[in-house]
Amino acid sequence: MKKASYSTPLDDKKVRCELCPHHCLLTDGKRGVCLTRQNRDGILYSLNYCRPVSLAVDPVEKKPLYHFYPGSSIFSTGPNGCTLKCSFCQNFEISQDTLPVRKFPEDAIIEKVCSSSSMGIAYTYSEPFIWFETIMNIGAEIKARGLKNVMVTNGFMEQKPLDELLNVVDAMNIDIKSMRPEFYTHLCKGKLEPVLASCEKVKKHAHLEITNLVVTGENDTEKDFSALARYIAQNLGKDTPLHLSRYFPRYKSNNPATPEETVKTAWEIAKEYLNYVFIGNMESGDCSNTRCPSCNTLLIDRNGYFTKIHEKLGAATGNKRACCPKCGVDTGIIL
Repeated sequence: MKKASYSTPLDDKKVRCELCPHHCLLTDGKRGVCLTRQNRDGILYSLNYCRPVSLAVDPVEKKPLYHFYPGSSIFSTGPNGCTLKCSFCQNFEISQDTLPVRKFPEDAIIEKVCSSSSMGIAYTYSEPFIWFETIMNIGAEIKARGLKNVMVTNGFMEQKPLDELLNVVDAMNIDIKSMRPEFYTHLCKGKLEPVLASCEKVKKHAHLEITNLVVTGENDTEKDFSALARYIAQNLGKDTPLHLSRYFPRYKSNNPATPEETVKTAWEIAKEYLNYVFIGNMESGDCSNTRCPSCNTLLIDRNGYFTKIHEKLGAATGNKRACCPKCGVDTGIIL
């Protein structure tokens, strides 16, 4: 347990959490929407500090990040809890409940990352933003050791803590669930506007990729797909990768699993606006590969989580943005 950042003490031992846009007003003993920040005697505490639900080494493509050190492995961990209450949540066991976990010392997590031979650490699995204190402390040391910090997040953030995070975080995958505000209000118990503000800020300071879970009967129309793709193209750039995922009935949602044809339709529509669109959790053929947006040369071939990078493309090192070996166009891929 650690004293939480971004809180304001009020009269009668009340406290307001100001980490995310919910601004939970908590009386003594109460927890916020995220389940992991609690008022104890007028002081807000982070109950999940350095208490991960899982520790694993994954392909970076699993986050998914396709254009940030593709083919690399990354140490992955994250907390219980979430700032949203999506009725269709695909990992509700850890996001909508607090599983028993044990505390790991900061040094122990850092050493596990460094000994994993991975390129850094991904804060993922549920909603890592509520792990703010953990990320800031561990992330600073990870960065000091020349490794990378990555977040996989719903983007429902306040701007000031996001500014702090961007001092240590190198890349994010942010989930834009829909471009319709009522979708967030009714199905997620949140708001769209802060998510878009997060995307636009992150794009200016770190590598950004977007995910959209296509939910049957909720955000699966051609109008939904074109609105999302247009927003990304106009506000985040045509080179921002978009990952489309197939929904399956989970948590409180009994809607049928998304037909594969619907996801492929979303891919076709998004490709009219964006250079890089991928289908991630179903058989998709060439829809998971990276091709040059200018000459269509195959740059990165993916089969599941097996990634084959073009030899000349793979010659770049460090934070260099790779160019197409055939036509020379800047691909935006970081190698």
